[in-house]
Amino acid sequence: MLALLAISWRISEFGFSPNRTAALGMNLILLVNLTWSAWLYFRFLWGKGSFTQLERWQTDYIPVYATWAWVVVICFPPIFGFI
Repeated sequence: MLALLAISWRISEFGFSPNRTAALGMNLILLVNLTWSAWLYFRFLWGKGSFTQLERWQTDYIPVYATWAWVVVICFPPIFGFI
């Protein structure tokens, strides 16, 4: 959360850059992943969920990281004028 605030401050102060935008997107993806993983893990510890749910969440979330990587590689150059 602190990283998101720091990046948001830099963007508001200095504007968007490819690096700041990529870092902001990655931190948002990580925030969602870690928040839901923590929720599923606590449910497992309380006996209200299974470890399989946590495991499935983690493996099903891998394409989100891959999609963001492709967005950065394919979309950022034209958006930020690198072509």
